[in-house]
Amino acid sequence: MKIRLGVISEEHNINILQEVIEEYNDYEITAFIDSDGTHTLNIIDSHQQEFDSWLVFDQINYLHIKNWGKAQKPVYYIPYRGASFYKTLCTAIYQGFKIDELSIDTIPYYDITRALDDMQINYNVINHLSDEHGALSLNGYAAFHRELFKKGITKAAVTKSCYVKSLLESEGIPAFCIMPVRVTVRNILNVILTQFRIKKLREGQIAVQVFSFNLLGDKDNFYSVDDLYSREIAISQKLISYTKNISGSLKPANEGNFYIFTTRGSLEQLTNSFTSLPELPILRDLNKSLQACGIGIGNSAREAEYNAVIALKHACADQKGSWYVVLDDKTISGPLGSAQQIDYQYASVQLEAVSKKTSLSQATLSKICHALKIYGRDELNAQELATILQILPRSARRILTCLTEHGYAEEIRSEMPETKGRPRKIYKIKL
Repeated sequence: MKIRLGVISEEHNINILQEVIEEYNDYEITAFIDSDGTHTLNIIDSHQQEFDSWLVFDQINYLHIKNWGKAQKPVYYIPYRGASFYKTLCTAIYQGFKIDELSIDTIPYYDITRALDDMQINYNVINHLSDEHGALSLNGYAAFHRELFKKGITKAAVTKSCYVKSLLESEGIPAFCIMPVRVTVRNILNVILTQFRIKKLREGQIAVQVFSFNLLGDKDNFYSVDDLYSREIAISQKLISYTKNISGSLKPANEGNFYIFTTRGSLEQLTNSFTSLPELPILRDLNKSLQACGIGIGNSAREAEYNAVIALKHACADQKGSWYVVLDDKTISGPLGSAQQIDYQYASVQLEAVSKKTSLSQATLSKICHALKIYGRDELNAQELATILQILPRSARRILTCLTEHGYAEEIRSEMPETKGRPRKIYKIKL
Protein backbone atom coordinates (compact mmCIF):
# COMPACT_ATOMS: atom_id res chain seq x y z
CA MET A 1 0.00 0.00 0.00
CA LYS A 2 1.38 3.39 -1.00
CA ILE A 3 1.29 6.42 1.27
CA ARG A 4 -0.93 9.20 -0.02
CA LEU A 5 1.14 12.26 0.82
CA GLY A 6 -0.19 15.80 0.46
CA VAL A 7 2.62 18.34 0.05
CA ILE A 8 2.08 22.08 0.60
CA SER A 9 4.86 24.55 -0.13
CA GLU A 10 6.38 27.04 -2.50
CA GLU A 11 7.14 25.82 -6.01
CA HIS A 12 10.93 25.59 -5.65
CA ASN A 13 10.60 23.33 -2.59
CA ILE A 14 8.18 21.03 -4.37
CA ASN A 15 10.65 20.72 -7.25
CA ILE A 16 13.35 19.56 -4.82
CA LEU A 17 10.96 17.04 -3.27
CA GLN A 18 10.00 15.61 -6.66
CA GLU A 19 13.67 14.99 -7.44
CA VAL A 20 14.13 13.05 -4.19
CA ILE A 21 10.81 11.19 -4.30
CA GLU A 22 11.89 9.37 -7.47
CA GLU A 23 14.07 7.20 -5.21
CA TYR A 24 10.95 5.82 -3.48
CA ASN A 25 8.18 3.48 -4.61
CA ASP A 26 6.12 3.99 -1.46
CA TYR A 27 4.50 7.36 -2.12
CA GLU A 28 1.66 8.87 -4.11
CA ILE A 29 2.36 12.61 -4.10
CA THR A 30 -0.14 15.40 -4.61
CA ALA A 31 1.43 18.88 -4.51
CA PHE A 32 -0.31 22.12 -3.56
CA ILE A 33 1.56 25.36 -4.26
CA ASP A 34 1.01 27.97 -1.55
CA SER A 35 3.54 30.74 -2.09
CA ASP A 36 2.54 33.04 0.76
CA GLY A 37 1.34 30.41 3.25
CA THR A 38 -2.18 31.83 3.50
CA HIS A 39 -4.01 28.88 1.92
CA THR A 40 -2.48 25.95 3.81
CA LEU A 41 -5.26 25.51 6.36
CA ASN A 42 -7.98 25.69 3.70
CA ILE A 43 -6.14 23.11 1.59
CA ILE A 44 -5.92 20.66 4.49
CA ASP A 45 -9.52 21.29 5.54
CA SER A 46 -10.78 20.62 2.01
CA HIS A 47 -8.82 17.37 1.52
CA GLN A 48 -8.83 15.77 4.98
CA GLN A 49 -9.86 12.29 3.84
CA GLU A 50 -7.80 12.15 0.66
CA PHE A 51 -4.37 11.71 2.26
CA ASP A 52 -2.60 9.59 4.87
CA SER A 53 -0.11 12.32 5.83
CA TRP A 54 0.77 15.95 5.11
CA LEU A 55 4.19 17.50 4.49
CA VAL A 56 5.03 21.20 4.71
CA PHE A 57 8.42 22.79 4.20
CA ASP A 58 9.08 24.81 7.31
CA GLN A 59 8.36 24.76 11.01
CA ILE A 60 6.43 28.04 10.91
CA ASN A 61 3.77 26.66 8.60
CA TYR A 62 3.78 23.53 10.73
CA LEU A 63 3.14 25.63 13.86
CA HIS A 64 0.21 27.37 12.15
CA ILE A 65 -1.31 23.94 11.44
CA LYS A 66 -0.62 22.73 14.97
CA ASN A 67 -2.18 25.85 16.52
CA TRP A 68 -5.19 25.41 14.22
CA GLY A 69 -5.62 21.90 15.62
CA LYS A 70 -8.03 20.52 13.02
CA ALA A 71 -5.74 18.36 10.88
CA GLN A 72 -7.07 14.81 11.05
CA LYS A 73 -3.92 13.16 9.66
CA PRO A 74 -0.26 13.38 10.77
CA VAL A 75 1.61 16.52 9.65
CA TYR A 76 5.38 16.59 9.09
CA TYR A 77 7.75 19.39 8.16
CA ILE A 78 11.21 19.81 6.64
CA PRO A 79 13.39 21.69 9.17
CA TYR A 80 15.44 24.65 7.93
CA ARG A 81 18.56 24.24 10.01
CA GLY A 82 21.98 22.62 10.00
CA ALA A 83 23.27 22.04 6.47
CA SER A 84 20.53 24.19 4.92
CA PHE A 85 21.62 27.22 6.94
CA TYR A 86 25.37 26.55 6.54
CA LYS A 87 25.04 26.66 2.77
CA THR A 88 23.14 29.97 2.76
CA LEU A 89 25.45 31.52 5.35
CA CYS A 90 28.53 30.66 3.27
CA THR A 91 26.92 32.26 0.21
CA ALA A 92 26.19 35.51 2.09
CA ILE A 93 29.69 35.73 3.57
CA TYR A 94 31.28 34.93 0.19
CA GLN A 95 29.40 37.93 -1.25
CA GLY A 96 30.99 40.18 1.39
CA PHE A 97 28.30 40.49 4.06
CA LYS A 98 29.28 40.31 7.72
CA ILE A 99 27.13 38.38 10.17
CA ASP A 100 26.28 41.63 12.03
CA GLU A 101 24.87 43.02 8.75
CA LEU A 102 22.39 40.16 8.24
CA SER A 103 18.85 39.76 9.56
CA ILE A 104 17.86 36.11 9.96
CA ASP A 105 14.45 34.49 10.42
CA THR A 106 13.20 30.97 11.18
CA ILE A 107 16.53 29.40 12.20
CA PRO A 108 16.71 28.72 15.97
CA TYR A 109 19.14 31.06 17.70
CA TYR A 110 21.21 28.16 19.05
CA ASP A 111 21.71 26.77 15.53
CA ILE A 112 22.97 30.15 14.33
CA THR A 113 25.53 30.52 17.13
CA ARG A 114 26.67 26.92 16.73
CA ALA A 115 27.19 27.41 13.00
CA LEU A 116 29.20 30.58 13.60
CA ASP A 117 31.31 28.89 16.26
CA ASP A 118 31.95 25.88 14.00
CA MET A 119 33.04 28.21 11.19
CA GLN A 120 35.09 30.32 13.65
CA ILE A 121 33.25 33.49 12.65
CA ASN A 122 33.35 36.33 15.18
CA TYR A 123 30.19 38.36 15.79
CA ASN A 124 28.97 41.11 18.09
CA VAL A 125 25.23 40.84 17.54
CA ILE A 126 22.81 38.53 15.74
CA ASN A 127 19.73 40.16 14.22
CA HIS A 128 17.41 37.22 14.75
CA LEU A 129 13.62 36.88 14.51
CA SER A 130 12.25 34.37 16.99
CA ASP A 131 8.74 33.12 16.24
CA GLU A 132 8.59 29.88 18.19
CA HIS A 133 4.79 29.91 18.37
CA GLY A 134 4.15 30.68 14.69
CA ALA A 135 2.29 33.91 15.43
CA LEU A 136 3.58 35.89 12.42
CA SER A 137 2.56 35.77 8.78
CA LEU A 138 5.12 35.89 5.97
CA ASN A 139 4.35 39.59 5.60
CA GLY A 140 5.36 39.92 9.25
CA TYR A 141 8.68 38.31 8.42
CA ALA A 142 9.20 40.74 5.56
CA ALA A 143 8.40 43.67 7.88
CA PHE A 144 11.08 42.49 10.33
CA HIS A 145 13.78 42.49 7.65
CA ARG A 146 12.53 45.73 6.07
CA GLU A 147 12.60 47.69 9.33
CA LEU A 148 16.18 46.69 10.17
CA PHE A 149 17.33 47.51 6.64
CA LYS A 150 15.70 50.95 6.64
CA LYS A 151 17.29 51.78 9.99
CA GLY A 152 20.69 50.95 8.54
CA ILE A 153 21.24 48.13 11.02
CA THR A 154 21.45 45.45 8.31
CA LYS A 155 22.46 45.28 4.67
CA ALA A 156 20.83 41.96 3.67
CA ALA A 157 18.25 39.42 4.83
CA VAL A 158 18.37 35.64 5.27
CA THR A 159 14.91 34.08 5.09
CA LYS A 160 13.32 30.68 4.73
CA SER A 161 10.71 31.95 2.26
CA CYS A 162 11.18 32.69 -1.42
CA TYR A 163 7.99 34.77 -1.15
CA VAL A 164 9.65 37.00 1.48
CA LYS A 165 12.84 37.08 -0.58
CA SER A 166 10.89 38.30 -3.64
CA LEU A 167 9.10 40.99 -1.59
CA LEU A 168 12.37 42.30 -0.19
CA GLU A 169 14.21 42.23 -3.51
CA SER A 170 11.36 44.15 -5.15
CA GLU A 171 12.12 46.91 -2.63
CA GLY A 172 15.85 46.83 -3.34
CA ILE A 173 16.80 44.83 -0.23
CA PRO A 174 19.37 42.06 -0.87
CA ALA A 175 18.03 38.72 0.35
CA PHE A 176 19.11 35.08 0.55
CA CYS A 177 16.69 32.17 0.71
CA ILE A 178 17.45 29.10 2.83
CA MET A 179 16.82 26.03 0.70
CA PRO A 180 16.18 22.52 2.05
CA VAL A 181 19.00 20.08 1.34
CA ARG A 182 18.15 16.74 -0.22
CA VAL A 183 19.52 14.65 2.64
CA THR A 184 17.09 16.37 5.04
CA VAL A 185 14.16 15.76 2.69
CA ARG A 186 15.24 12.12 2.42
CA ASN A 187 15.40 11.75 6.21
CA ILE A 188 11.88 13.13 6.69
CA LEU A 189 10.48 10.86 3.97
CA ASN A 190 12.06 7.90 5.79
CA VAL A 191 10.46 9.05 9.07
CA ILE A 192 7.03 9.31 7.41
CA LEU A 193 7.45 5.85 5.90
CA THR A 194 8.49 4.30 9.22
CA GLN A 195 5.64 5.94 11.15
CA PHE A 196 3.13 4.82 8.51
CA ARG A 197 4.30 1.20 8.73
CA ILE A 198 4.15 1.27 12.53
CA LYS A 199 0.62 2.68 12.35
CA LYS A 200 -0.48 -0.07 9.97
CA LEU A 201 1.01 -2.77 12.19
CA ARG A 202 -0.72 -1.22 15.18
CA GLU A 203 -4.06 -1.01 13.38
CA GLY A 204 -3.68 -4.70 12.51
CA GLN A 205 -3.44 -5.74 16.16
CA ILE A 206 -6.08 -8.19 17.29
CA ALA A 207 -9.03 -6.67 19.12
CA VAL A 208 -11.75 -8.50 21.01
CA GLN A 209 -15.01 -6.80 21.91
CA VAL A 210 -17.31 -8.38 24.49
CA PHE A 211 -20.95 -7.36 24.78
CA SER A 212 -22.85 -8.41 27.89
CA PHE A 213 -26.66 -8.32 27.68
CA ASN A 214 -29.32 -8.81 30.33
CA LEU A 215 -31.50 -11.45 28.71
CA LEU A 216 -33.75 -11.81 31.76
CA GLY A 217 -34.83 -8.18 31.77
CA ASP A 218 -36.42 -6.68 34.89
CA LYS A 219 -36.76 -8.87 37.97
CA ASP A 220 -40.56 -8.79 37.75
CA ASN A 221 -40.59 -10.21 34.22
CA PHE A 222 -40.84 -13.91 33.46
CA TYR A 223 -39.26 -15.45 30.36
CA SER A 224 -39.50 -19.05 29.25
CA VAL A 225 -36.53 -20.85 27.71
CA ASP A 226 -38.00 -20.22 24.27
CA ASP A 227 -38.33 -16.51 25.05
CA LEU A 228 -34.69 -16.30 26.13
CA TYR A 229 -33.60 -18.22 23.05
CA SER A 230 -35.60 -15.86 20.81
CA ARG A 231 -34.06 -12.80 22.49
CA GLU A 232 -30.58 -14.25 22.04
CA ILE A 233 -31.23 -14.88 18.35
CA ALA A 234 -32.56 -11.34 17.87
CA ILE A 235 -29.46 -9.86 19.52
CA SER A 236 -27.20 -12.14 17.46
CA GLN A 237 -28.77 -10.97 14.20
CA LYS A 238 -28.19 -7.32 15.06
CA LEU A 239 -24.64 -7.98 16.22
CA ILE A 240 -23.91 -9.83 12.98
CA SER A 241 -24.81 -6.67 11.07
CA TYR A 242 -22.62 -4.62 13.42
CA THR A 243 -19.76 -7.12 13.07
CA LYS A 244 -19.79 -6.71 9.29
CA ASN A 245 -19.26 -2.96 9.76
CA ILE A 246 -15.98 -3.61 11.59
CA SER A 247 -14.84 -6.57 9.45
CA GLY A 248 -15.07 -8.88 12.44
CA SER A 249 -16.26 -12.33 13.43
CA LEU A 250 -19.02 -12.94 16.01
CA LYS A 251 -18.78 -15.73 18.58
CA PRO A 252 -21.76 -16.05 20.99
CA ALA A 253 -20.79 -17.29 24.47
CA ASN A 254 -23.13 -17.97 27.38
CA GLU A 255 -25.37 -15.94 29.68
CA GLY A 256 -25.88 -13.11 27.21
CA ASN A 257 -22.19 -12.57 26.37
CA PHE A 258 -21.07 -12.13 22.76
CA TYR A 259 -17.45 -11.98 21.58
CA ILE A 260 -16.42 -10.15 18.42
CA PHE A 261 -12.92 -10.67 16.98
CA THR A 262 -11.69 -7.82 14.81
CA THR A 263 -8.74 -5.40 14.51
CA ARG A 264 -7.65 -2.40 16.53
CA GLY A 265 -7.85 -0.13 13.48
CA SER A 266 -11.52 -0.93 12.90
CA LEU A 267 -12.52 -0.15 16.49
CA GLU A 268 -10.31 2.95 16.71
CA GLN A 269 -12.00 4.35 13.63
CA LEU A 270 -15.44 3.49 15.01
CA THR A 271 -14.81 5.06 18.44
CA ASN A 272 -12.64 8.02 17.36
CA SER A 273 -9.51 6.47 18.91
CA PHE A 274 -11.45 5.13 21.90
CA THR A 275 -12.84 8.50 22.98
CA SER A 276 -16.52 8.23 22.00
CA LEU A 277 -19.34 5.76 21.52
CA PRO A 278 -20.25 4.83 17.94
CA GLU A 279 -23.39 6.39 16.51
CA LEU A 280 -24.90 3.34 14.84
CA PRO A 281 -28.66 2.63 14.69
CA ILE A 282 -27.98 -1.09 15.22
CA LEU A 283 -26.29 -0.42 18.56
CA ARG A 284 -28.95 2.06 19.65
CA ASP A 285 -31.53 -0.71 19.27
CA LEU A 286 -29.50 -2.87 21.67
CA ASN A 287 -28.83 -0.23 24.32
CA LYS A 288 -31.93 -1.07 26.36
CA SER A 289 -30.69 -4.55 27.26
CA LEU A 290 -26.93 -3.84 27.10
CA GLN A 291 -25.28 -4.29 30.48
CA ALA A 292 -21.73 -3.39 29.51
CA CYS A 293 -19.11 -3.62 26.78
CA GLY A 294 -15.40 -4.36 27.08
CA ILE A 295 -12.73 -3.99 24.39
CA GLY A 296 -9.32 -5.64 24.63
CA ILE A 297 -6.28 -5.04 22.44
CA GLY A 298 -3.41 -7.51 22.28
CA ASN A 299 -0.58 -8.97 20.25
CA SER A 300 -2.32 -12.35 20.31
CA ALA A 301 -5.94 -13.45 20.36
CA ARG A 302 -5.52 -14.76 23.91
CA GLU A 303 -4.07 -11.48 25.19
CA ALA A 304 -6.80 -9.45 23.48
CA GLU A 305 -9.52 -11.68 24.92
CA TYR A 306 -8.00 -11.46 28.41
CA ASN A 307 -7.87 -7.66 28.20
CA ALA A 308 -11.45 -7.56 26.91
CA VAL A 309 -12.68 -9.48 29.95
CA ILE A 310 -10.84 -7.05 32.27
CA ALA A 311 -12.41 -4.13 30.40
CA LEU A 312 -15.84 -5.76 30.72
CA LYS A 313 -15.42 -6.12 34.49
CA HIS A 314 -14.65 -2.41 34.79
CA ALA A 315 -17.62 -1.56 32.58
CA CYS A 316 -19.94 -3.75 34.67
CA ALA A 317 -18.77 -1.94 37.81
CA ASP A 318 -19.67 1.38 36.21
CA GLN A 319 -23.05 2.63 35.00
CA LYS A 320 -25.29 0.42 32.88
CA GLY A 321 -24.29 0.44 29.21
CA SER A 322 -20.71 1.62 29.83
CA TRP A 323 -17.88 0.83 27.41
CA TYR A 324 -14.28 0.33 28.60
CA VAL A 325 -11.09 -0.56 26.73
CA VAL A 326 -7.83 -2.18 27.87
CA LEU A 327 -4.90 -1.59 25.51
CA ASP A 328 -1.87 -3.80 24.97
CA ASP A 329 0.22 -1.60 27.31
CA LYS A 330 -2.32 -2.32 30.09
CA THR A 331 -3.86 1.13 29.95
CA ILE A 332 -7.52 1.13 30.93
CA SER A 333 -9.78 3.83 29.51
CA GLY A 334 -13.43 4.47 30.13
CA PRO A 335 -16.26 4.93 30.17
CA LEU A 336 -15.95 5.83 26.48
CA GLY A 337 -17.81 8.97 25.46
CA SER A 338 -18.22 10.18 29.03
CA ALA A 339 -17.06 13.54 30.35
CA GLN A 340 -15.51 11.54 33.22
CA GLN A 341 -13.51 9.25 30.91
CA ILE A 342 -10.08 8.58 32.40
CA ASP A 343 -6.99 6.59 31.39
CA TYR A 344 -4.90 4.69 33.91
CA GLN A 345 -2.54 1.72 34.20
CA TYR A 346 -3.37 -1.43 36.11
CA ALA A 347 -0.06 -3.26 35.66
CA SER A 348 2.58 -2.05 38.13
CA VAL A 349 4.93 -4.01 40.38
CA GLN A 350 4.74 -1.29 43.03
CA LEU A 351 0.95 -1.13 42.97
CA GLU A 352 0.77 -4.91 43.03
CA ALA A 353 2.64 -4.90 46.35
CA VAL A 354 0.36 -2.18 47.74
CA SER A 355 -2.68 -4.13 46.56
CA LYS A 356 -1.59 -7.25 48.45
CA LYS A 357 -1.10 -5.30 51.69
CA THR A 358 -4.27 -3.22 51.53
CA SER A 359 -6.63 -5.59 49.67
CA LEU A 360 -7.47 -2.67 47.36
CA SER A 361 -7.48 -3.59 43.67
CA GLN A 362 -4.69 -2.41 41.38
CA ALA A 363 -7.32 -0.68 39.27
CA THR A 364 -8.48 1.38 42.26
CA LEU A 365 -4.89 2.26 43.17
CA SER A 366 -4.16 3.22 39.56
CA LYS A 367 -7.19 5.51 39.55
CA ILE A 368 -5.93 7.19 42.72
CA CYS A 369 -2.56 7.83 41.04
CA HIS A 370 -4.43 9.23 38.07
CA ALA A 371 -6.45 11.49 40.37
CA LEU A 372 -3.22 12.93 41.79
CA LYS A 373 -2.04 13.71 38.25
CA ILE A 374 -5.31 15.45 37.43
CA TYR A 375 -5.17 17.63 40.54
CA GLY A 376 -1.42 18.21 40.11
CA ARG A 377 -0.57 17.46 43.75
CA ASP A 378 -0.09 14.57 46.17
CA GLU A 379 -2.86 15.70 48.51
CA LEU A 380 -6.63 15.19 48.29
CA ASN A 381 -9.75 14.75 50.37
CA ALA A 382 -12.47 12.13 50.25
CA GLN A 383 -14.79 14.29 48.14
CA GLU A 384 -12.15 14.78 45.43
CA LEU A 385 -11.35 11.07 45.39
CA ALA A 386 -15.04 10.20 45.19
CA THR A 387 -15.46 12.50 42.18
CA ILE A 388 -12.61 10.86 40.26
CA LEU A 389 -13.55 7.28 41.16
CA GLN A 390 -17.27 8.00 40.73
CA ILE A 391 -18.09 6.45 44.11
CA LEU A 392 -19.81 7.66 47.27
CA PRO A 393 -17.78 9.91 49.62
CA ARG A 394 -18.07 7.36 52.43
CA SER A 395 -16.51 4.71 50.16
CA ALA A 396 -13.70 7.15 49.35
CA ARG A 397 -13.17 7.74 53.08
CA ARG A 398 -12.87 3.99 53.66
CA ILE A 399 -10.21 3.78 50.94
CA LEU A 400 -8.24 6.67 52.44
CA THR A 401 -8.53 5.16 55.92
CA CYS A 402 -7.25 1.83 54.60
CA LEU A 403 -4.27 3.51 52.91
CA THR A 404 -3.51 5.43 56.11
CA GLU A 405 -3.57 2.29 58.24
CA HIS A 406 -0.97 0.66 55.98
CA GLY A 407 1.28 3.72 55.72
CA TYR A 408 0.39 4.73 52.16
CA ALA A 409 -1.47 7.89 53.18
CA GLU A 410 -1.19 10.42 55.99
CA GLU A 411 -3.77 12.81 57.40
CA ILE A 412 -2.02 16.19 57.34
CA ARG A 413 -4.72 18.76 58.08
CA SER A 414 -8.42 19.61 57.98
CA GLU A 415 -10.22 22.37 56.13
CA MET A 416 -13.69 23.82 56.44
CA PRO A 417 -15.97 23.37 53.39
CA GLU A 418 -17.45 26.42 51.68
CA THR A 419 -20.92 25.28 52.73
CA LYS A 420 -21.99 24.01 56.13
CA GLY A 421 -20.65 20.67 57.24
CA ARG A 422 -17.88 18.84 59.04
CA PRO A 423 -14.23 19.74 58.38
CA ARG A 424 -12.75 17.78 55.50
CA LYS A 425 -9.63 15.76 56.20
CA ILE A 426 -6.76 16.28 53.76
CA TYR A 427 -4.56 13.26 53.09
CA LYS A 428 -1.07 13.08 51.63
CA ILE A 429 -0.86 10.04 49.36
CA LYS A 430 2.38 8.04 49.33
CA LEU A 431 1.91 5.59 46.46
